[in-house]
Order: sequence, then structure tokens, then C-alpha cells
Amino acid sequence: MQLPRILTLCSFVLVTSLIKAQETTLDIVQQQLDTYNEQDVDGFASLFAENAQVFMALNEADPTMNGREEIRARYGKMFAENPKNKSTLMGRMVQGNYVFDHELISGRKDTFKIMAIYEVKDGFIQRCWFIK
Repeated sequence: MQLPRILTLCSFVLVTSLIKAQETTLDIVQQQLDTYNEQDVDGFASLFAENAQVFMALNEADPTMNGREEIRARYGKMFAENPKNKSTLMGRMVQGNYVFDHELISGRKDTFKIMAIYEVKDGFIQRCWFIK
């Protein structure tokens, strides 16, 4: 009977598609981390959707940054003021189109840890939350 083979093939295609989507999500967030550490503000900003939202806390109703241009402006200023700024990845988890990064931020006045949550859709970071 062909039905078990068809079901097996369909399952394989579904699992392969899910793995590919997860890799793409992870690739985008890794590129974001790499361009952040290179202080490449244009490369960094290009990974965010035109209408991306960045929240500095989980309970914020309104985003701190709204849109790619605000993200570019704020991070451009931060990179210029902190030329040794770096983020060291301490841990990472992926759940669907969300990536959870535990990061150590150094090269500023103070060194600190954050949790960053990235929501990726359509090849861009749509929303991001930071938790100190």
C-alpha cells in the first residue's frame, strides 16, 4: 500500500520545512549579533523590519524604538559613544520564530547581563524585547 509511504514523505517534508524555518530565524538573529559586535549600524538595522518594534521591558505597552530608522539612529549613537561595546552570547534557545538570547554586554560604563527575545517573521526581526 502506498499510503504509509506518502505519509512518511509528507512528514519528512514538514519536518524539513520546520527545521529550515528555524535555521533561517537563527541565522537572522546571529547576523544581528555579529553586526552589533562589528558596530555595523547599517547591517544591523537592515535585519529589522521597516516597522520593527523594540521594547526595553516585557511590560512596556509602547515600544522604545519604532521602525528601522529609529533603531538605526539610536544604535548608531550608542556605537559612536561606546566603540568597545560588545555582546557575548551566554546561551540561546529557539522556539518557533522566537529566539531567546542570554547576553553579557561589555565595553560600556557598566558591564551587565540581559535577556533578549527576538521575533522573526518574513526574514526580518519584527519585535524585540530586552530584560535586564
